[in-house]
Amino acid sequence: MVKDNSQLKLKNHVTPKARRISQVLKTKFGVSLDDFTNAMMGDVSSAQKIGELARQGRLSAEFAPKLAEAYHQIINGTTAQNKAISEVLINAGKSAIEIDKAVMNATLANAQYGHKRSELAAEFVNARNTENQRHNYQMNYTQIKGYIDAYLVGVDNQANLIDQTNRPGIKQLSADEAYKTKVVNEALNRGDDARFDLITQKNYQPNTVRGVLAEQFISLKSALGF
Repeated sequence: MVKDNSQLKLKNHVTPKARRISQVLKTKFGVSLDDFTNAMMGDVSSAQKIGELARQGRLSAEFAPKLAEAYHQIINGTTAQNKAISEVLINAGKSAIEIDKAVMNATLANAQYGHKRSELAAEFVNARNTENQRHNYQMNYTQIKGYIDAYLVGVDNQANLIDQTNRPGIKQLSADEAYKTKVVNEALNRGDDARFDLITQKNYQPNTVRGVLAEQFISLKSALGF
């Protein structure tokens, strides 16, 4: 009787001891030890599957690092470009704000300058008008004061002149009163023996003197406007 050799297989001592790793091989890399065994036993489908994956593996081993480097360069370049653009735009925004602020400050300063110039001109006009009014008042005051001072001096001088012309009359009143007093005392002291003829009577205004003084006084009053 001839033996059926289709059931004969090489003894696999490893797989039963590494089942978890065998499962990882299938889930992580897409091939299993069954594919390995089948291809080794001549299974075309399994061999083709392993061959295709091997071909992809060779391409990946050769190009994957270069592609990864290229991707890194793309990513890094894109990052650097956008970061630089962001910094430029941020700086442009900040600078634009500063420029706008400077322009606004200059505009405000220009307006303030114009306003202050107008205010200064208005203050000057007001001050000049006030000074003109003060000057006119002072001139009028000085002129009127001069007139009044001259008038008062004239009145005082006229009064002094009149007082001088009245001095003899006032002096005569005192002399007459003193004479009367002496006469009365003489009468009281001596009675019928009184000597009134011995009492001196002062006469500050004799008729001739009074006439001259009267004429001079009238002339003076007429010259003074009285």
